[in-house]
Amino acid sequence: MTTIVAAGPDENFWSAVAAVAAILTIPVAIWAAWTAQRAVWPRRQIRWSASVSSLVSHGAAHTNLGVTWLGSALSHPHIVQINLRNVGNKDLEPAHFSGRPIEILCSVPITAILEQESRPSVHRALEATNHGSRLEVDVSTPLHRKQELRYVVLVDGPDPDLRLRVSLTNGSTSRRHDLSLEELALQQRHPWQAVIMATVMVAVAAYLGRIR
Repeated sequence: MTTIVAAGPDENFWSAVAAVAAILTIPVAIWAAWTAQRAVWPRRQIRWSASVSSLVSHGAAHTNLGVTWLGSALSHPHIVQINLRNVGNKDLEPAHFSGRPIEILCSVPITAILEQESRPSVHRALEATNHGSRLEVDVSTPLHRKQELRYVVLVDGPDPDLRLRVSLTNGSTSRRHDLSLEELALQQRHPWQAVIMATVMVAVAAYLGRIR
């Protein structure tokens, strides 16, 4: 005679929890290994963005309204804001730049540097100097991890276009739209949250299908 004992609701619940926990060990282990590698192996990356705003609208350009700087009239004045962020996991030291400055190349002449700022302010802003159609950012001091540099310049010319030139040893640069440090941190966490949630959903669905 064979006796079959059906599992009660509590046993089903704890079995499901055990199954989910067992499956979660895989992404958690991968995440732990990835975190350990990031802590040991330096990832050097600068993310930058540039926004351009015209000081004279198309309609106003045909009127007597104009913009001057130190007595000189500007034909196509624009305000350009450049943001540079160290999004790597280590500080960028002067040696990482091979002794060369960070260069911001502009397709039109740069008239003046209006603002230079560092965020957070406890870190020193790397000084930028104007070289006609090129900004040179001095890297004789470190660009700290998560530090953001902001430069606002006045340029004169139609349709300004910006490019970044950096000699970064074992590193890379990327151009993106403007992101706050909080948004960057959230973006870095989000993929792992999605993987873990997807794994939980698959494990629960598989177990429910097994006990039906």
